[in-house]
Amino acid sequence: MTQPSPLWFATRGAGTVSLLLLTAVVVLGIATTTRRQSGPWPRFLTPRVHGNLALGTLAFLAIHIATAILDPFAHLRWRDALVPFGAAYRPLWLGLGVLAAEGLAALAITSWLRPRLGYRSWRAVHWIAYACWPLGLLHGAGTGSDVRSAWFEAVDAICVGSVFAAVVAWRLGHGWPRAASFRTMAAIGSGVGVIVFVVWMLNGPLAPGWARAAGTPAELLHSSGPSSPSPTHGAFDKALKKSSRGIGAPGGAGPDAVRRDLAG
Repeated sequence: MTQPSPLWFATRGAGTVSLLLLTAVVVLGIATTTRRQSGPWPRFLTPRVHGNLALGTLAFLAIHIATAILDPFAHLRWRDALVPFGAAYRPLWLGLGVLAAEGLAALAITSWLRPRLGYRSWRAVHWIAYACWPLGLLHGAGTGSDVRSAWFEAVDAICVGSVFAAVVAWRLGHGWPRAASFRTMAAIGSGVGVIVFVVWMLNGPLAPGWARAAGTPAELLHSSGPSSPSPTHGAFDKALKKSSRGIGAPGGAGPDAVRRDLAG
């Protein structure tokens, strides 16, 4: 296995920071919308921090995209960063990330043109932020090479938990009990969404064989790229070596028998 490229580390780091910053942007955006700025919470803090975090998100997102394309492992092209679902490497999950990036770019452009667009038009486009966050979350889980790492699972848990708490406590709790039925159903729907995400993670990115199921090209699955060998491949090697030592011994199974057992 070859040594990973520094670009690979930069892509992973910038992508994770982008997700964390985008989560903070969404949470503070909800706080700004519901105007929960009374008491010790300064009125200037939420809008100012919200804007700075949004700029930081775009900066790290640009680094994430550039390093991913320059890294030779996945053979991504600049077109893959612009046209969703057209890449050869995990097209669905990479495409979700492209949609999220383009949505954030649209938010940045409309925010810059806000004086000309007017508040209502800008506000309508600004709702895209709520769609960019789940798209970015699914992109990171579907394409990330650290998805089975404890720290990456902790990052996902923090992001999902923060947004869920913000939605329930601020967005749906603000003005309660006005429209209580709608708010209750929205809270239940948010909880179901979290459960569906966890179940999908357990049966998708965290399950064996996800790299192949996600759409990784065959030549990369068997290459000496930056990702470590899969648990199934490691188990095969161990079982094969163990069986090879037992060839000729009473009851010893040969390599062909081990292959049949693992295949089944």
